[in-house]
Amino acid sequence: MRISLIVVPAMMVLLACGSDSDPPADDQASSSTTSAAGSGGGASTAASTSASSSASSSGSGGAGGSGGSGGVGGSGGEGENLLAAADSIDGFRWEMPCDQDPGNSDECACSALVDEKKTFGGSPDTVYLVTVRLRGVVEPETYKGGTPDGMHFRVGGTPDNATYNRYSISVSDPAEVYWLNDSPTVGHDTFIIDHTKTIPIRGGSTVSFKGEDPNHTSIANFKHLVVEGVPPAPEPYVGQFIQLDVQSVEKQP
Repeated sequence: MRISLIVVPAMMVLLACGSDSDPPADDQASSSTTSAAGSGGGASTAASTSASSSASSSGSGGAGGSGGSGGVGGSGGEGENLLAAADSIDGFRWEMPCDQDPGNSDECACSALVDEKKTFGGSPDTVYLVTVRLRGVVEPETYKGGTPDGMHFRVGGTPDNATYNRYSISVSDPAEVYWLNDSPTVGHDTFIIDHTKTIPIRGGSTVSFKGEDPNHTSIANFKHLVVEGVPPAPEPYVGQFIQLDVQSVEKQP
């Protein structure tokens, strides 16, 4: 689902809001900031990737679904709507459904592949700080290199297991890859992720979304986890998925 754009007078400030509800008691959350460097337009650009929150939980939750609700915030000068620059990525979903409903089995065949590219809006002379919320149900994967940034989120690096699912966002400028299901170990488990991250993206750059199951056997959503407020809630998704909702967009100083 796309968020609705709200135009307000220039002197008002839009507030960026996340979830009003507290995470379940068994959630684990952390916040951190890591730096990413990139270049474009002939000049080197330093940008930061900020973790407002990063959480995982187990609860009870899939049939497929799409859409969702984004956040608000991000306006520039008079008449400028910075949120519009992120229209191409807002509401994007990685969907990796089981080929058949596995019932209570802890694994299923999965032939799905997510491999899509979007062109970010805005000016190529500007790097935008895009705050996104990423929620879904995934299995673990280990990664090597890069920098852990809160629970289950890693900036940079490469996959370190040949069989478990990988989920990523890649930005062409400033060039960086972000892994969404980072874990210290792999195993037959699924969990809820709820990341709120700020990612630097230059106007006109390419944003790539990938989700792959190297051995075509996924860990099923056998705990029937539901991500509150994200389709197909209140039903569990049969397989794994992630939804991205843009919360705010600002110009990098």
